[in-house]
Amino acid sequence: METRMSQLSKYELEMLVTKLNEQKRKAEQHGNMSEIEVVIRKIAMAQSYLVDASQFETGQLYQVEGEEAAFELHFVNGVMGWGHFEGTVNEVAIPLALIHSEEGV
Repeated sequence: METRMSQLSKYELEMLVTKLNEQKRKAEQHGNMSEIEVVIRKIAMAQSYLVDASQFETGQLYQVEGEEAAFELHFVNGVMGWGHFEGTVNEVAIPLALIHSEEGV
């Protein structure tokens, strides 16, 4: 049975990200687009455990990797930031590793 990411140490998470990046590279070489997308999501989740959740402020606008619209953060739960994109009302969860301050983009 595989260990949950939440139970891994910082070092183990970093090693997992390295392993997943290698897996992604191999999938890219084989042109396996669906595997690439799955591995990218796993990398984002693993990296989210390495992010300091206290750096995020509710009510602030952030930029999400791969998204044009700004993201308003409502709250953080574990390694996920919950909020909505400008122009929408649907609340969504985004891995913290994908959320960046707007001035840093």
